[in-house]
Order: sequence, then structure tokens, then C-alpha cells
Amino acid sequence: MLSVYRLLTIAAAPLALGWLRWRAPGPVAMRRRWRERSGRLPVVKQPVIWVHAASFGEVNAIQALVQALLKRYPDDQIALSTFTATGLERAEQLFGERVLTTFVALDTPGRVKRWLDRIGPRVGIIVETEIWPELFAQCRRREIPLILVNARLAPGAMKHYRRWRGLFSRALEAVAMAGARDEDDARRFQELGLDESRTRVTGNLKFDMPLPDNLGERAGTLRRRWGHRPVWVAGSTREGEERIVLAAHRRIMAERPDALLVLAPRHPERCKSVRQLMADKGFSYQSIKEDIGANTAVVLVDGLGMLMSCYAAAPVAFVGGSLVNAGGHNLLEPAAFGKVVIAGPHLHQQADTAAALNQAGALAEVANDAELAREVLRIWSDPQLALERGRAALGVVEQGRGSVRRTLGLIERTISAATD
Repeated sequence: MLSVYRLLTIAAAPLALGWLRWRAPGPVAMRRRWRERSGRLPVVKQPVIWVHAASFGEVNAIQALVQALLKRYPDDQIALSTFTATGLERAEQLFGERVLTTFVALDTPGRVKRWLDRIGPRVGIIVETEIWPELFAQCRRREIPLILVNARLAPGAMKHYRRWRGLFSRALEAVAMAGARDEDDARRFQELGLDESRTRVTGNLKFDMPLPDNLGERAGTLRRRWGHRPVWVAGSTREGEERIVLAAHRRIMAERPDALLVLAPRHPERCKSVRQLMADKGFSYQSIKEDIGANTAVVLVDGLGMLMSCYAAAPVAFVGGSLVNAGGHNLLEPAAFGKVVIAGPHLHQQADTAAALNQAGALAEVANDAELAREVLRIWSDPQLALERGRAALGVVEQGRGSVRRTLGLIERTISAATD
């Protein structure tokens, strides 16, 4: 089955490479580094601990873990690979020159071989659900132990993995240890072929996501720019979702004309189309980098790394990717500030977090623009409810902390066993 996979990936690679170079979303400056996807990068001469996080969300999730690795292994080069351009940009923004950043190679034999020859990792740390058969096979051949961290397999994805179980179970033979987010994820990895002895439950790394050092100052600056107007944030919205959010804001403004929406598309490169949508709908808007005028209805977050400050500065937050079928984005980001969390019904990528917040009474699920508007207005009109739900959300975050410590222990034991 691996042979068939290799033939298919080799045939598709030129098209994939062309799309990733010219058409894929993300900053142009990052896409220009497309040669890294063929393994064309400088040779790293010092020992390497390699971490792979597919995209922006996964990079955010491992901030605390990477910082812990930098302290624990100061003589090693930490190399962080991503698949998306926005993920690579976020990695550089977070870690700068302390970490070597690169695109991961396309999963074909020659490209993977060349990439591993250049990086030469002594261990690979794979975040969440990145199972690449060729990459894993070559790591096993080179005796590079792989560790899955924050490992998850969504129930909806299992149908795909079961169909190709032989291919993925063989890939998982390269995995020395997996730190799953919860018992259900651990069970699904075992169903796919990972031995129970190589599986641990370490929790969700997103609970331990560190807050920026200057967060309070940045949030204060935003509050001063926004004035005393009632504010709500719609964060990480996806294509098709902004229409629903703007319709909700129209309803809100009918009751609170001074209401201000802070709108943060998941991918900043979509801001041009979002600006056109707001203009077509008759909304006055400004960039988050500007002082806000009295007649401005929407603040557009048109850059990376600003959403956390927005969550900290506003009393209520809607988390996107949930009113369209994208599975939802990180519900813990606003919860970490003790803010009321609102989301749509499509939360299959955040099922464990949503369940914990729901159980604590800290999550409001809405199905459409009318329900979203009603929930925002309700929170604004009932400060006691906002306080209670915000405290409950923060309690969920506090209770879930500790995953970085457990995951780092798993990594340390695996590296020690490999070097004995």
C-alpha cells in the first residue's frame, strides 16, 4: 500500500508544489520559501530536536512546550516545521531566531530524504494529527524516534483513517510514544494500530498556552481606542461566516447603535474580501491599528498576533469556524481571560473543550445571526451573568493546566531511551 501511495504522491507533487508556491493562502514572503518543501535548505550541523506543527493553530498551541524545550535542551537546535505559510509566519513571530523555522517537505521519497538529510533530527515531535506515511517511514528507517504530542483523532476523521488502516498503522510503527489529549483520542490511535504501551493521556496543550508579556498594555491601548462603547469580538472567522456575524451585528446595532464589532478573520489574507463585504453591506470600518471614529461600526483585525489582545479587552467573544462546518477554533483563548464564550454548533474539532465549558455553564452555543445577536445583547445587559460565566470559563482553563509538564516528561524519557 505504501508503494501505491508513493506513486500517487510523486504524480501529484508538481501540481501541489505549484499551488503552494503561487496560490496557497498566506504571506507572500513566506510562500517564497517554497524550495524548502523539496528539502532545499542549509544543513544543520548541531544536534536537532525537530517539532512539526501543521498550521497557525498548532503553532499557537505549542508555544509553552517549545519554550520549555529551549530551556531544557539549550545545546540543541530546536527546528520547527509547518505546512502553511501563516503557520510559518506565526512561528517566526513567536520565537524569532531562537528556533529554526522551515516548511516541511512534501511527502515524496526524494523530497523527504533530502529534507531529513539537511535537518538531521535526533527526535521528531509531531503535533496533533500529522501522520505522513513517507515521512514516518523514513524516520523509522533512520531510527529517528517520533513522539506525537497533543495527539488527537476526531471521530469524523476515523472513517478516512480506517479505509487506509494498513497505510497508517504501518506509519505509526515509527511512533515511540503518543501523548493523547484524552482517553477517547488514545483509544482511536490504538484502534488505528498504535500499541497501548506506547500511548499516554497527557491532556490538551492549549490549556497551558502562555499569555504575551505585554498583553495588559496592549489590551489597555485597545480599550482606550474603542472608548466606552459596548464591544464584542468575533475571532477566527472563516469564509461564509462573516456574513452571519455582520447580520448579527446589524441586529445588535438596531438596539445599541453605538455597538462596536471587532472582526478577526482566521486568515488575514482574506481581509480584502472581508472589506469588500463590509462595504457592500454598508458598514463603516477601520483597521485595528487606527484610532476608532465615533461612526465606525466594525474594527477589522488585519494582522497576526492581535486576537488575544482583543479577547482580553472585550467583555464577550464569539469564536469562529463554528457557524460554518469548519469544526471550530480555540475556545480556550477567550476563556483564559475569564470572558464569556459564544460559538456555533460546528465544534467537532473542539469537542473536548466544548464539553468541558458546557458542563461548567461557560459556553453559549448559537445557530444563526438572530441567536448570536440575542446572546451578545444578553451578556451586555446582565453583568452578573457575564461575571459568573466568565469565572466558570476561567475555572475550566485552570483545571486543565499541566499538559506541558506531562508532555515534556514524555519527551525527556523518549530522548533518554534513544541515547542510552
